[in-house]
Amino acid sequence: MSLFVELKRRNVIKVAVLYGVASWLLLQVADLLFDAFGVPDWSIRLLLAFIILGFPLTLTLSWVYEMTPEGIKREKEIDRSQSITPQTGQKINILIVVLLVLAIAAVVVDRLIPEIGSTGQSATTVEPAQETVPPDPSDQPSAQDVSDKSVAVLPFANRSAREEDVFFVDGIHDDILTQLARIGSLTVISRTSVEKFRGTSQSMKEIGSILGVKNILEGGVQRAGDRVRINVQLIDVATDEHLWADTYDRELTTTNIFAIQSEISTAIAVALKATLSPNEKAQLANAQTENLEALEAYFLGRQAMGKRTSASLADAVQHFKRAIELDPDYALALVGLANTYYLQSGYSGLSLPEQEALGRPLINKALVINDQLGEAYVAMARESDDPETEEMLYKKGIELAPGYVAGHHWYGTFLRDQWRTTEAHVQLEEAARLDPLSGIVKYSLGSALESLGRFDDAREQYQSAIRIDPGFAVGYSALGFLDWFVRGRLDEAIVPLRKAASLDPGNPQYPAVLALIWAELGSHPEADQWLTRTRAISTDTFWSDFAAFLVRQDRGDEAEVAGYAEAVLAQNPTANFALSFLSLIDLRSDRADIALERFRAVFPVLLGDAVPVINDTNYSQAADVALLLHKEGDHARANLLLDRSMAFVKTIPRMGVNGYGIADVRILAVQGKGEQALAALRQAVDEGWRIAWRNSLQYDPTVLSLHDEPGFQAIIAELEADMAAQLEHVREMEANGELAATPQLGIEN
Repeated sequence: MSLFVELKRRNVIKVAVLYGVASWLLLQVADLLFDAFGVPDWSIRLLLAFIILGFPLTLTLSWVYEMTPEGIKREKEIDRSQSITPQTGQKINILIVVLLVLAIAAVVVDRLIPEIGSTGQSATTVEPAQETVPPDPSDQPSAQDVSDKSVAVLPFANRSAREEDVFFVDGIHDDILTQLARIGSLTVISRTSVEKFRGTSQSMKEIGSILGVKNILEGGVQRAGDRVRINVQLIDVATDEHLWADTYDRELTTTNIFAIQSEISTAIAVALKATLSPNEKAQLANAQTENLEALEAYFLGRQAMGKRTSASLADAVQHFKRAIELDPDYALALVGLANTYYLQSGYSGLSLPEQEALGRPLINKALVINDQLGEAYVAMARESDDPETEEMLYKKGIELAPGYVAGHHWYGTFLRDQWRTTEAHVQLEEAARLDPLSGIVKYSLGSALESLGRFDDAREQYQSAIRIDPGFAVGYSALGFLDWFVRGRLDEAIVPLRKAASLDPGNPQYPAVLALIWAELGSHPEADQWLTRTRAISTDTFWSDFAAFLVRQDRGDEAEVAGYAEAVLAQNPTANFALSFLSLIDLRSDRADIALERFRAVFPVLLGDAVPVINDTNYSQAADVALLLHKEGDHARANLLLDRSMAFVKTIPRMGVNGYGIADVRILAVQGKGEQALAALRQAVDEGWRIAWRNSLQYDPTVLSLHDEPGFQAIIAELEADMAAQLEHVREMEANGELAATPQLGIEN
């Protein structure tokens, strides 16, 4: 008799199959339950080792022994004619089928309930899985550019029984990222990007490819009473092997939380063979606060600030204030509140000078508490009025916190505004490397490209930002401005700007811009309705006053519009449209000296004896000052300003948000070169210039001399006809359901 036949007769083969199916089921159930009960990850590997060792023992026993009606006996002691192995084999077959069904059910449960399976959460702490992040080949670094010391820390699983502990868990995750970002020899992906992979089903290799890292840290946090357990494991993306893993089970105190975070950060650095400087070691060991409630309030503030909407920033202010109230010396909370104040000037329309005044003492106090806090130097740089000091502070902040994305991001935008475009790209690309799935970083890259006149590339960046975050209002507004400021298509700009307004209804900028567009199109009812919405959000913001000033300029009385202009300058003393309009009023009253003093207060470099430095902050105003100087008889200074302003204009593109528009027209008109000015205006209109064209051509004192030039009124008539055609297109979009009609708000002005 052959060995195979004998194996079948003794049911050894069926026992082997049964053992395999039972082992599979056991591993599935263990995978589900071990995470839920906080069992260390090495336990599953230990169980697998026991299963492997038990397999040959089980086969040996099934060969040597046999089931009989009297119990288990040695096979050689049984008469073959009395053997019941066929009946036993049938029972084994049934058991195999049952266990196989149960194993398949366990797999289904693991896939359908990620909070119990893949994320290790209990059923009471369900977190919706994010959509799988689609790889964008143009955004991914090449393999040779990826550092061996690069790491992404995926969002930690909340393994606690309470759903509200998710904020605590996310806070610990965020703080570990902050700690790692201070290690200069590591490349650490920012929270914004790793957050996209919360609850993802993508493999480690896919995540590593998208984020551009060779290592991934994952883990979970369990909080129970006065105890906390944190388990983490560092994984090599290429091999899917564990480089290091550990579990921390301690009493829940701020001292222990910071100690665990420091130990994890140090262990990662050691595992990746990263060098820690003495200052980095000191910062890792620095417990920021000893107040647990303050720590949790800070966590909530960071998470709210990261959403970048007017409502979330208001929430962040309250959380940071609470953290500071609980611990007045919590340096990171002080910086967080200062940063939030600054962001509110852009996202909530609040006065920038007032917000900076609120934030400056907070930053100063943070640096007194900890003069090695890189985040504080970056925040101080952002509020500096001196470019040299600002750059020095950015460099200091980046030196102390090289992985702090905001440092590279804001330094890059600073360099862009200084027209140091090559250096700006270096910093913005570094920010994108550290935070490859950040919408705001993509936006800033697009803005830098727009400043270079690379409008198609800029559009790709804005669209990429929206692909990353379909709820990113800034991305939609950037596309709207691109349509308006580059292509002169106000009708097409309305669509993305309406989307931005719906995504961030508390931001006054979006309805203000829509009010301006409708006014430019010549439709006053819609302009007034969007102006009403702007003022309903807030009546004392820059955007509400600026929109009212421009929308009412050609319809309100001069005194009312002048009042709006004064209100605009109170919010932003350098606002060109408002300065020009007030200069027009002064010139009509033969008060050029008063207008000059107004400019001297905010642009002293344009006046005086020194050779003026003309840059992006004053080239446009230089034409206004030159006009006033001509009126006062200082022709030499006026001509110097005009020549230097024209030289600067030639270095930047005409179109785009940062373009010069019709600055050349204004300069030529003040120089008395009417024919050349009109030719430049003709060129601008042909290229698509349509930015506040009514106000610019009718109420700008520098171009008043062109009103009598042949062809000027023909250009005005051409623009009016174009606006009528674009307005008709908008009406068609409304009729076709492509664009909802402007809402009736029922709010009085």
